[in-house]
Amino acid sequence: MSSTQARLDRYLEAEARILTAGFSVQYDVRRRQEAELSEIRKAIAELKAELAAESAGSSSRSSLRYRTAVFCRG
Repeated sequence: MSSTQARLDRYLEAEARILTAGFSVQYDVRRRQEAELSEIRKAIAELKAELAAESAGSSSRSSLRYRTAVFCRG
């Protein structure tokens, strides 16, 4: 498992915790405040994009195709 996938998994767990238990958790006298849900969802989207780029790998970069534009023929 890549470190990106591990980070994504932790963010998905945090999102699930917030949706089921709320934004803060208290352990004895300590209170832990979760990050804003919107920030977590933004990080999830970024990590998914990063994973997609990783899975595309170098094979997609080496197979780029392009055409040269010709603006005048003469």
